[in-house]
Amino acid sequence: MKKIGLMIMLVLSTSAFADQCQLVSSTMAKRATILIQNGSEIASLCQPCGEKIASAKISVARSVKSASADYGNLQEVSINGKGVDLAYTYLKVAPNKYVNVAKAIGCKADDVSEVISK
Repeated sequence: MKKIGLMIMLVLSTSAFADQCQLVSSTMAKRATILIQNGSEIASLCQPCGEKIASAKISVARSVKSASADYGNLQEVSINGKGVDLAYTYLKVAPNKYVNVAKAIGCKADDVSEVISK
């Protein structure tokens, strides 16, 4: 019985961090698509999940779009055809310096750094 309770607590604690800024207002989505230009270097990093900065996945934005979500008036931003949680998306602004996109556009994101160095 203790194992089941522990498993439930583990699932609930990790899911609490999921999708912090996956769906955002149209204003925030527009800000993100303006901020992340084609050719921008981005890093994907889920700090609340325990990922370390050194292991952040680096990629180049080839396509940045926003589209209506099937939930209220919210929108989802996609980079290279894949929907992203902006809380775990960092934009390169200087050599080895990345800013958190969610924080830059005003989306409240918990337990993520405003700036990372890689």
